[in-house]
Amino acid sequence: MTTTSAARASLVACAVLLHLVGTAHDVAAQRIQGRASDVWTGGPIAFAEVALLGRDELPVVAVQSDSAGRFVLEAPGGGEYYVAMQRIGYTTVRSPLLAVTEGTTYDVELEAQPEAVPLQGLDVFTGRQTAENWLSRELGGHPNSMKGFRLIRGARLEDAKTRSKDNTGMLRWLYIPVSHARRVCVLALFDNCGQLYVDGRLVPNEHIDSVDMESIAMVVTVREEGARVYLFTSDFDWKTHWNPPG
Repeated sequence: MTTTSAARASLVACAVLLHLVGTAHDVAAQRIQGRASDVWTGGPIAFAEVALLGRDELPVVAVQSDSAGRFVLEAPGGGEYYVAMQRIGYTTVRSPLLAVTEGTTYDVELEAQPEAVPLQGLDVFTGRQTAENWLSRELGGHPNSMKGFRLIRGARLEDAKTRSKDNTGMLRWLYIPVSHARRVCVLALFDNCGQLYVDGRLVPNEHIDSVDMESIAMVVTVREEGARVYLFTSDFDWKTHWNPPG
């Protein structure tokens, strides 16, 4: 299965190129595998968030690309899915709708265009340097160097709020998995739940929907030394919570 000429032309016009090739294998699961790469250099996009989305555009499963840019997604069954990729410093890529059949492996190559977004716009809360300092202290290094780092605010966040009834839905629209199976689990990684922080304070995962959704002004995720999701409200005082050493 390949993209149509019209779809290819549209994607190239957006400086994002997507190749789809479906091949049948003798496997039980429905596997979508591939590589994330830079459209200009061909180099890998490491530690990108790659999500399998249902037809409703909500994530079914999400993984990170490895250091070579490769990823493997297991679809829960046959059906129609999108593959989406996000990485700070690159444009967001979403595939055309894929008709996935049982026992089939799909090879997907995602190519994204670099986009300069170094924590821009944080001055809406306070001085940009103050916010960068707070995140660097909290995360143990400059956030742009962290695996799985994503910073979401502005129109992207507001759109997710509009589409959602609660914080769980909002995170899912942002391609951040939240499970309510046996327990509430945010940003699961190898069957371990990620940690949830609200305005810098660690809170139980099950409290995800106790925060006023409209008050959330920024969402940060990171997978460096454990998966973490940070929700920052518009009332968060970055200067008060930033105490420089010495």
